[in-house]
Amino acid sequence: MPSRSCPGPHPAALLLLAATLTGCASDPLLVDESPGGFALYRSGRLSGAEIGELCAAGVEEIAVLAGTGRERECVLRREHCPGLRVVYDEEQQADSPLSAAFLEAFDDWVGEARAEGRKIAFRCRHGWHRAGRLTAWYRMRWQGWSAERASAEMLERGRLMFRHPTLVPQVRALADHLAGRACSTEPQHCVVVEPRASEGASDAASPSFVPDVCAQAPEPRTSSHRSRTTSRPRCST
Repeated sequence: MPSRSCPGPHPAALLLLAATLTGCASDPLLVDESPGGFALYRSGRLSGAEIGELCAAGVEEIAVLAGTGRERECVLRREHCPGLRVVYDEEQQADSPLSAAFLEAFDDWVGEARAEGRKIAFRCRHGWHRAGRLTAWYRMRWQGWSAERASAEMLERGRLMFRHPTLVPQVRALADHLAGRACSTEPQHCVVVEPRASEGASDAASPSFVPDVCAQAPEPRTSSHRSRTTSRPRCST
């Protein structure tokens, strides 16, 4: 009876397993800079050493799209970058479109940094999906890229992009929003536009960009995060 060999695992499955086991994330990547001192970086989850590298490069503020800034940057900055401020710390979802309120707040933050010549950064967990989507918005809003070019870079820089097939139509919807035209994609991909809260009322949907999340957070415990400052495998860009 002839023997049969079982097919090996699919390459994509191996990559997913490796990323899951190692926690491998994208190292900080420079998105844009100007002669006046402004610079913008994107990344995945950072080690303590990498936070120190950003600090040495002059980065003063970071927006955390994974909602883990209080337990990570707020702890690691003590040793590696005491002057780093976490200005945003909300858990976004790659398959849920961004809101117009967030985009406006992000643009205000970027605009101020560009005008003042400051260096800033944003990150998610791996630096591929949520960070890639926001990079696409930045490219279109601040550098005049087309949706096609911004999407191509997002796919080129990202990994495991097949897990979030909604990202490309979301970028098209972002381009529609930027141009002030009706959303041309399926409704679930369109920018979320919430009605403005009435004067004096709280707007729960508004994004929380603040001077420093860490100053508002309770004193975090350091013991559970000590092991996270160790080095980890680096991903090639």
